[in-house]
Parts: sequence; structure tokens; C-alpha cells
Amino acid sequence: MRSLSPQLLTLVLLFAALWPRSALSEQVLSIDHVMFPVYNNTALLTQIEPLWQAWEQGRVERREPNNLFSGIYYHSRDWYVEYLSNVPSQPYWSNAVYVVVPKQYWDFYATPAWRSEHFLIPEFGSGFQLVSPDYPYLNSRINSEETYRGFTLLISPALAKALKNVAGQRWQLPANVQVDQRLKHRHDMGVINEHKKLIAPLLQANPILRDYL
Repeated sequence: MRSLSPQLLTLVLLFAALWPRSALSEQVLSIDHVMFPVYNNTALLTQIEPLWQAWEQGRVERREPNNLFSGIYYHSRDWYVEYLSNVPSQPYWSNAVYVVVPKQYWDFYATPAWRSEHFLIPEFGSGFQLVSPDYPYLNSRINSEETYRGFTLLISPALAKALKNVAGQRWQLPANVQVDQRLKHRHDMGVINEHKKLIAPLLQANPILRDYL
């Protein structure tokens, strides 16, 4: 086999050095769950529950409240949807996609809004939060035997741009994430099922998502 000339070898090495590292190692972003919080409104959760159960697909679960929120959960194999009613001392929650990101990248956020052992909020209203791969209740663990895979996440172009660059890395969006140009803010999002009907948010004003009712 003929060896490369010194000049051609130099060009090959230079090209490799200049080629973006992320283009060679780009990964598909893993979504754990999507949160839709409401402020101090547990009564709304009781109305969401029968709407979800009426689809008769996937598992709907209502859990006991804790000192921060009450919650109802709609599970699927890929990720789950949670509707939370927080308490008056926790008023600044907003819609968020929770993405699983190795902790070696977390220090990219030098001054996050909040960080714990398993979660990181880059900033309030960012539209996404980080989850550690070591979190014991990841969807991939608790729903490993779930067969339902009907969810599609609708996000804004602004959130899509942020998600593709989470923690300073480059990511591909999963196939079940769809960008809707009509959504404007990073926290604007919705979940539809395989019938293109809205799963969340429900019973809340949104002139864009009403198309999926």
C-alpha cells in the first residue's frame, strides 16, 4: 500500500485537528421526563387524571404529595410526563424538559440557579434541566418494561437551539421531539400522543396548542 506523502499527511492531520470535535462525537440527547407545573392547584390534577386514563394506553400514576408538590405521572417507554402542583413557597417553577447528561459536563454552568446531587437547573425559565445518569429513578430504570411509546414532544426553536448545545456539547434531538415554529419561548412546549392529540399541558390557555385538542 502506497504511503501518504508528507504534504498530504500534514493536510490530513490539520483537517482532523480543525474538524469540530462535537461533529465526531455528537450523541442523541436522552430525555428522562417533561414537567408541567401549576401553582398551588392540586384540584387541577384530579381533572387531569381521568383525561389521561381515558386514552387507555400507557400507565397513569398518582402519588402521595410531599412538602413541595403533588404529582400525577403518565408513563411511557421513552420518557414520562409529570403534572405537578407546587406549594406557595415554591412559586417559580416553569415547564421543563429533563435531559440525562453525564456529570463531567455539569461544570459548564459556573453559576447555575440550583444544583444538587442528581439535578441541575441552569437558570429559572431555561426550559430544561439536567439529570444525572446515576439518578436511581431515571425513566430508563423505572419504565424499562413499559411498552407504550406514543409520546411526541413539541418544543420551540429557541428550546431546540438550547438543547442541541446543552452543557457546551453538541447533541441530536431524539426522533420523538418536534420543533413547532409557532412556539416562541424556551419554556413553551407540549406533549401529544400518537393520535396527535394533546396530553399536556391541559386545561390551560395556549392558542397554539389548542390545535391539538
